[in-house]
Amino acid sequence: MAASTAIKLSNGARLPLLGLGTYWRVPYAYTMGGKLLPLKSEEYKKTAYECTKAAINAGYRHIDTAHAYENEEEVGRAIKDKILDKTVNRREMFITGKLWATHHDPKDVRPAALDSLKRLGLDYLDMYLIHTPWAFRNPGDGTLFPRDREGNLFFDDTDYTITWKAMESLVEDGVVKGIGLSNFNLEQTQRVINKCHIQPAVMQMELHPYLSQEEMVKFCKDHQIAVTAFSSFGAPDSPIRKDDDPRLLNDGEIKALAESYEKSPAQIILRYLVQQRISVVPKSSNPDRIKENTEIFDFKLSDDDMTRLDVLNKNWRALRYESVKKHKFYPFIKKPSEEPMAARA
Repeated sequence: MAASTAIKLSNGARLPLLGLGTYWRVPYAYTMGGKLLPLKSEEYKKTAYECTKAAINAGYRHIDTAHAYENEEEVGRAIKDKILDKTVNRREMFITGKLWATHHDPKDVRPAALDSLKRLGLDYLDMYLIHTPWAFRNPGDGTLFPRDREGNLFFDDTDYTITWKAMESLVEDGVVKGIGLSNFNLEQTQRVINKCHIQPAVMQMELHPYLSQEEMVKFCKDHQIAVTAFSSFGAPDSPIRKDDDPRLLNDGEIKALAESYEKSPAQIILRYLVQQRISVVPKSSNPDRIKENTEIFDFKLSDDDMTRLDVLNKNWRALRYESVKKHKFYPFIKKPSEEPMAARA
């Protein structure tokens, strides 16, 4: 991907501004024929394979995956097939993986990374993130969300700064090229920076016009940490969505801008983010929308229109992870609403 559509990371690598998110664990998905159907387990895995191939064919060079998505084998097989048919080579691809919360104990970090590489069929990851600051007890049987007999999550109190030290060893040993964080707040990120030998290169966070996270974005940029936005459309198909949650893609201001620029609301949101040099990893199970998401580099939002989107901020978070609110490292403590961002110069 051209330099204009990529961010140079602190480790010298280039992170494409557009990537494919690969978490499709939702009730419904589009088949490759465009029909909306219930998403059963076997269809979920087929979706991961087919949509990863479709994304690479459409020009995506960043694939964002994770152990917790339970589809690394299918995503890896799609990447391998596109390398074999010479659509891409490995050096052109930027693959992000994530360490899950059951593997925060330092002794579990390397085995978890190697297991992900084996499932993906890769020799290395370009980026490996700590998926969450909170940890779960490792039951040893692959359970992602271990619970007791009463259904309570088995929390673990491993300090993520200790986990980070084990992450650093992965870079030093060549298992991964870079390391970063996901779902961390500002104070937690600062703790990692204070104790690190290798600084985080990337921070993934929920980011969209209703959740601008201005302070966190500025902090990351000030510390040469690239920002990647997930759930950029407000997680419209999330199974934990509440009836009264706002619908970002139906926002009148965004729809008006979409009409003005002859683009879709989704393209306006993605353009708003990448124009701030924030990378995005939208997911879609519709091949046409996968292709449509690439068409964000042929126009530019005016400064006035960027400001119109800035002031939509509601500090509304689609993914609140309420089941882990009692964990000592839960990052999303409710704070007083911030004032809208000042108009752009």
